[in-house]
Amino acid sequence: MDDIKPVLPDTTQVDFAEELTQARQDLQNAEGKIMQLELALLQSRDFAIGAAAEAGEAPAYRAMYVESQKQLGDIKAHLAHIQRLEAALNDALKMESTNKNLHRQINDLKTSATWRIGRVVLTPLRVIKRIIR
Repeated sequence: MDDIKPVLPDTTQVDFAEELTQARQDLQNAEGKIMQLELALLQSRDFAIGAAAEAGEAPAYRAMYVESQKQLGDIKAHLAHIQRLEAALNDALKMESTNKNLHRQINDLKTSATWRIGRVVLTPLRVIKRIIR
């Protein structure tokens, strides 16, 4: 019994106080971890509910997708038609320019001296041809 050393009451209280402080700190850490796990659980539950809702709405989304693809095809057809109309308009503008150029050439030809002389000379022949017919 000589091995037993008397323990001072102050030392024992200090040891118990330190153990109590450590136990409280461990308890706070454990409660913090529990709160994090509960939050993660709620987030995963919300995600699962959202995924289930999306899966339930999939046929509606598919119908909307099919409709949008149809509208996209209509839009592409309209765009192609607009391009064809623009090309036709450009061709018409080019033809108008060519037409104006040809009218100018015809007017220049009719105002030339050669044309006027030929017309004066050939007018009596035209009148005779009409009478014969």
